[in-house]
Amino acid sequence: MSDRFASLAVAFGFALALGIATVAIPLLALGSGYDPAAVGFLVAAAAGSQLATRVALPWLLGRFTDRSLVLVSVALMVGAFALLSFSSVLPAFIVAQLAQGAARAIFWTAGQTHVIRGGGGSTVHRLVDFNLAGNAGTVTGPLLAGFLATTSVSLAIAAAAVAAGVALLLSPALATYPPFDRRQGAGTARLLRREGVDVAVWATFVAGTWWSMLGSFVPVLAVSAGLGPTDVGLLVSLSEGSGAAMMLVVRWLSPVRIQRIVRLAPLVEMAALAGIAVAPAVLPVYALLVIAAGAAGGAVTVLAPALVTQTATAHEHGDAIALTGLSRAVALLGAPATVGALLAIVALPVALVGVAAVNVLPILAVGRTRALATAPGGRPG
Repeated sequence: MSDRFASLAVAFGFALALGIATVAIPLLALGSGYDPAAVGFLVAAAAGSQLATRVALPWLLGRFTDRSLVLVSVALMVGAFALLSFSSVLPAFIVAQLAQGAARAIFWTAGQTHVIRGGGGSTVHRLVDFNLAGNAGTVTGPLLAGFLATTSVSLAIAAAAVAAGVALLLSPALATYPPFDRRQGAGTARLLRREGVDVAVWATFVAGTWWSMLGSFVPVLAVSAGLGPTDVGLLVSLSEGSGAAMMLVVRWLSPVRIQRIVRLAPLVEMAALAGIAVAPAVLPVYALLVIAAGAAGGAVTVLAPALVTQTATAHEHGDAIALTGLSRAVALLGAPATVGALLAIVALPVALVGVAAVNVLPILAVGRTRALATAPGGRPG
């Protein structure tokens, strides 16, 4: 089995398990007698674990091969679902969610660095294929979970364990690349100040803000404006679908245009968010806005990692990819909390416009050449 096929198959299996879990774990918790507040706590536990793990990823990538980290992440997913298959007590749920959050952080970062280091086609082509394989899993997983849950939620959990188990069996087929030598890099702090890396980190943060709003306050705003649950589901699907479509478009993008697109995409996402906050509650208007934001988010998903490979040296790729992942995790956890806090003093549309405005302010600073932010050996960053 080729390394490229193995990486795509592992990504699909991991994402399929993750997609099933998105539906099955809340249903299992509710069916086990836990209230909605407890379900929210379990989701937050996974998000917190993911964020904490991303902080440690530069260190992990400097000491272990990305293949080993992929194996560990998939094994954590298998263990999480196996545990829930045998027990639904609260400690089991907490351990499973902590394991799942850590697995998500490790897998997507280690998986991206592995794909970037592989051969065969351009970096953008490889990242598009990897992310589309993941998208196929996260789209299929919830549908499969809903179908299986009509018979038994436990059956859906078992299916997630099987999907992750298949990914675990395929993971040893991945090629082995040495750990990153962080001594040959500029260090995380200086890397963050480098032109290109700073753009990618900011763009990924804004993309995380958009996806967190799409999964939280955008549906709340849509329902309060009179749209029904079916309309909300359609909006989410349109955003996800436009993101996947954009990945196919940027597969053929010239490398010289990558930074320009990555700088533009956050502006599109936040303009769409502000537009949703102030636009009339008409489904076609909302649909156009979520399609635009989803397409911009899809472009960032592929092009932000590609941009850091243009700027960072080979031994800095791990640190740079980890930085982009960390910024996304911070946004996914922090943006909804920020809007929730703002609702104590302002209405939801005002809070969304305020968050959008703050997110675009870094455009004034990122992507500018800095004399101090040069790559090792004097090469401009």
